[in-house]
Amino acid sequence: MRYRSVGPLFSRPSPTQATNAAMCQYYYLHHHHMPPCMRDIDMVVHYVFCKYAMTDSAGNKMPCGNLQYDDTQNIDYNDPCATGGCLSSPDCSSGGCRLVELGGRWICCSCRRGGNSGRWCRHRMRGSPDTFCYHVCCTECQPDAKKR
Repeated sequence: MRYRSVGPLFSRPSPTQATNAAMCQYYYLHHHHMPPCMRDIDMVVHYVFCKYAMTDSAGNKMPCGNLQYDDTQNIDYNDPCATGGCLSSPDCSSGGCRLVELGGRWICCSCRRGGNSGRWCRHRMRGSPDTFCYHVCCTECQPDAKKR
């Protein structure tokens, strides 16, 4: 089984984790992609911040200098589902995976218009010009090979 690592996730400490207030902790989560997406499981670093955590110039939270691995959240890399905690990938539910499969440009199956480059269709509806389509790219949407 192959894994794809993605960026970190962040959260506030739970009451039991708050007792270790002098250190930030991290552990790994895994995200499954949902059919028809056939991408590999994503392994994601999850941080729990202490009161000494810092913020960088861009406003991103950074762990303190006393970062510790939380081995109570241990994961078996050969069978990550054995320990539970299966999460579905936000890339699949948001249409991001399908957008990659379509090469970044697609024709909406709902309004039948192309030139879409985001995860949802932003074309104005023909019968109601003040309303947008907002269809999220799905398995029925097709790649759009036309250049802008």
